[in-house]
Amino acid sequence: MAAGRGPRDGEGGTPLHVKARGALPRLHAITDERIARRRDLVEVARQLAAAGGQHLALHARGRALSGLEHYELAVRLSVSPTVLFVNDRLDVALAAGATGVQLGTGSLAPADARRINPGWWIGKSVHDLREAEAAHAGGADYLLVGPVFPTATHPEREPLDPRQLREIARLGLPVIAIGGVTPERVRELTDLAGIHGVAAIRGLWDAADPMYAVRVNGEHRAVARGATLLELLESLALDPRTVVVEHNRAIVRRPSLGGVTVASGDAIELVHFVGGG
Repeated sequence: MAAGRGPRDGEGGTPLHVKARGALPRLHAITDERIARRRDLVEVARQLAAAGGQHLALHARGRALSGLEHYELAVRLSVSPTVLFVNDRLDVALAAGATGVQLGTGSLAPADARRINPGWWIGKSVHDLREAEAAHAGGADYLLVGPVFPTATHPEREPLDPRQLREIARLGLPVIAIGGVTPERVRELTDLAGIHGVAAIRGLWDAADPMYAVRVNGEHRAVARGATLLELLESLALDPRTVVVEHNRAIVRRPSLGGVTVASGDAIELVHFVGGG
């Protein structure tokens, strides 16, 4: 295939379909071999998709999987409206119509991967500034950087500190932080300048309480399964006495806030008021 050109039709005349790239998601749920073989994989993927929507990428990853197993995993993870990324296996990514690929240490260089499909998001896994600089020079679109916290996946690696993360972010590529990421630690990471998003394996797939996605004043927010309107206000540091709450176009009186459970897709409007003299 000539450099700089997209994938050609197959020998039998069947076109190779690749999804439009769109924006780089901010949340990346990555599988491993254990998760890939879970019986409830599709169910959990749908729960994650309901919470993350187009902000979520599901990564088909499994270093010990055969090519067919990796492809079947990618197909199972093709859950709308999320986008599909495939780790390392570019043949699987092409066959499954993935939006992006994640390249590890032993993978092709980003520039070589781009010859296969110029439309992919192409990420590179890095662990320090030197590797990040090499990935930047090699044509990566974004960097998967870690570990940022101690992690059972790579217990031998020292976590990067905030200063190191900021140095990598200053290279100008979107940074996705990985390693020991849990829902409770997301805000700590996203508050750092230059961090585009986060990725996790166990922290998402094994989460005891998958997150729901709701709209609060028109903006998407993730809330824990089973959360009430009162708990939502508390998470936003809002005093129920100073807010009028509209839940799915119905006003909810303050004494009832603790009894109304939020569900995925709910629309919530919060109107603040102040007293005057």
